[in-house]
Amino acid sequence: MTANINFEDMNWIAISPELILMATSLLLLLMGLKKAFNENSYLAKAATAGIVTALLLSCYLWSSAPTVADGADPEMFSRALIHDRFSQTFNLIFLVMSLFAIIASFRYPRPDHQNKAEYFSLLLMSVVGMMFLAKSGNLITAFISLEIFSISLYILCGFNAKHGTGREQPGDVDHLPWETVASQESTVKYLLIGAFASAILVYGMALMYAGTGTTEIRLIGKLLHENPYTHNPLVYIGMALMFCGLAFKVSLVPFHSWTPDVYQGAPTPVTGFMSVATKAAAFALIARVFYIALPELQEVWMPFLFGISVLTMLVGNIAAIFQDDVKRMLAYSGVAHAGYLLIGIVANSQDGMASIIFYLAVYLFMNVGAFAVVYMVEGEGKGSNSIYRFKGLAKRNPLMAAAMSLFMLSLAGFPPTAGFFGKLYVFVAAIKQDYVLITVLAVLASMIAVYFYLRIIVMMYFHESETETELVSNRGMTALVTVSSAAILLMGIFPSTFMQLALSAIPSIPH
Repeated sequence: MTANINFEDMNWIAISPELILMATSLLLLLMGLKKAFNENSYLAKAATAGIVTALLLSCYLWSSAPTVADGADPEMFSRALIHDRFSQTFNLIFLVMSLFAIIASFRYPRPDHQNKAEYFSLLLMSVVGMMFLAKSGNLITAFISLEIFSISLYILCGFNAKHGTGREQPGDVDHLPWETVASQESTVKYLLIGAFASAILVYGMALMYAGTGTTEIRLIGKLLHENPYTHNPLVYIGMALMFCGLAFKVSLVPFHSWTPDVYQGAPTPVTGFMSVATKAAAFALIARVFYIALPELQEVWMPFLFGISVLTMLVGNIAAIFQDDVKRMLAYSGVAHAGYLLIGIVANSQDGMASIIFYLAVYLFMNVGAFAVVYMVEGEGKGSNSIYRFKGLAKRNPLMAAAMSLFMLSLAGFPPTAGFFGKLYVFVAAIKQDYVLITVLAVLASMIAVYFYLRIIVMMYFHESETETELVSNRGMTALVTVSSAAILLMGIFPSTFMQLALSAIPSIPH
């Protein structure tokens, strides 16, 4: 394979948000060298400034990016990256999610934590990797981008760990706080399973290259469309291995076993961030691969994705019923929502792609708000995540209980919340392609989910609090809950408007 570099298609403006975040990340590391600036307030404000600047630029790039109707060539940097509304839409999701994560981190890391600057720097670098993944037009670029954000998240998941006394024996963990042991366990599990998933993914990419002679996503789709002789076994095996590697990132069954343990042990701000951002990043690549590169093989991959989607919805919702830890419950809830999102891939249509974008935007606000409330109820990471801590919350803090109820009802899919329309658009996209059975099974799975979402509401309104302590809320978390609640109501009142924006952002097929 020869590398032909085209210096005429280097659109630096299109990747300016990523460049700004990279520069901000390096600046944060330099600030950490100066003790006076190595405090949460300074670091968080600097990170916020970089994210807001990148967000404003992404809004401009979204409005000026090529669309399907334009028919323009979106490829740049020798077809390694793609600049279109699809990628810029995911940029907006990642940046909004990171902004929420930074606001949540004004009080985290705590004063006894070391490496505060590294925390914020890694958070921004993970966003950079996700943004490049959504823009990837080449499998090699996609793998490098995926590893950038994965390695950052491996480290962030272990950030609850504290140093011991220095007198410990190997294997002795009795002296360590529970949160330290859980955080160390989560980061090791995430790292080991993530390494296996990455190996499977890159092996699948190698086989895809062996079968088609290229790693360019759009060119693969063109070759398979124009030349049926390229349909050889290596392509099928590579496709299966690539999907397995990406299924780990979005927690599809049976690749979901890491999710509850990692979500439980990681710091709550990190858990809230990765619960949405990693799903969005991986689904951005899954959508490009199956909608653009592999639509000609739909008869082969559709039955497998159909089965995995149904299995994911059922296993995620049934397992969540038995969880008393709220973070583990939300982890299994996230598994189920990955199954709903996969229905949009199964539909393999413009409506399916748009429904995925709409669903992820809604899921962002639902999860951000829910994890913000969990963070305050657990005492900003100092207490447990037991569901019983929500007892009597309606009396202690009526507004926070009302917001949490809204998040739970939206996650369950009750009308007229945005969560209802997120599922509705996905189901409609499947029905239009005559996939009625998967829609019926998805509705049944949603009915199962009602139990564990309403269980939290029952705890807040129909049980007496076991303690008399009031919920301590800070301005940052209150702002997150307020904005998330308003967004869910707004998207629930005007769903068609946001769906039209999603339809304008679907990726274009080169043939």
